[in-house]
Amino acid sequence: MTIKISKNNKPLKTAKKNNTKKEKRETKIQKSFTDYGFGFPIEIKDVPMIKIRGQWTPNVNYNGIANALLLALIHKPVRLTGNEIRFIRQYFEVTLETFGKKFDVSHVGVKKWEDFKDNPTNMKWPTELVIRLFVCSRCNIELIPEVYKELENKFSERKRIIKIDFRDIVKTNDKVYAYG
Repeated sequence: MTIKISKNNKPLKTAKKNNTKKEKRETKIQKSFTDYGFGFPIEIKDVPMIKIRGQWTPNVNYNGIANALLLALIHKPVRLTGNEIRFIRQYFEVTLETFGKKFDVSHVGVKKWEDFKDNPTNMKWPTELVIRLFVCSRCNIELIPEVYKELENKFSERKRIIKIDFRDIVKTNDKVYAYG
């Protein structure tokens, strides 16, 4: 800080100008990026990346990705895993007990589902179907009949990584559903 004296001999404080220019950060579009931040791997396609302190990191709105991920879980063609159930429960900020009551299961039952981690849970298919429809209703998606029809006959134990195209997130990000 530099001190200058004014005409009436009172000190004036002025800040020194910082001559360093704001650094422009490097950016790129990465064809595919696997993110583990939601408790399970998701593959994001065409994700914008930014270089921060020498490390490439996604330059994304994670709330938008979480919303897209919920939609992907609704339509997922294979059984939900324990970590995906935990993600759904935590996304809606629901306790084990409250979540269990919604599906006529004890909090211990919900914990057992979540303990399956990256493996498909052992819950009955009708219960999983109701959980997916619960997500639809909480997201104010008016596709419940279509989703029910789509999922009615699906049943598989195969594991599959969720893939999200970042361009779809950008398109739907402004119209993100009201969660309540």
